[in-house]
Amino acid sequence: MFWVFVITLALLTAAVLLVLVRLMRGPSTLDRIVSMDVFVTLLIAATCVAIGWQREAQNIALLAAFALLAFIGSVSAARLIEKKEPYR
Repeated sequence: MFWVFVITLALLTAAVLLVLVRLMRGPSTLDRIVSMDVFVTLLIAATCVAIGWQREAQNIALLAAFALLAFIGSVSAARLIEKKEPYR
């Protein structure tokens, strides 16, 4: 079971690195907003894997609140960008 957690965290780390590249090189603001949302989602997933590894479920409510804040933030940022940039 140890190797499952290690491989999962390694894959999540690789995904975070790819998302950070997109965050830095994103040509538009919408690309950066989406990559930031994916970054937060990957951090939540990595924290869930760490919680499963340690077998402690104390922070699940905190993760749910953080996921809700990330969702509200990405939706509000997307609505602001929608009003500023013309349709393509």
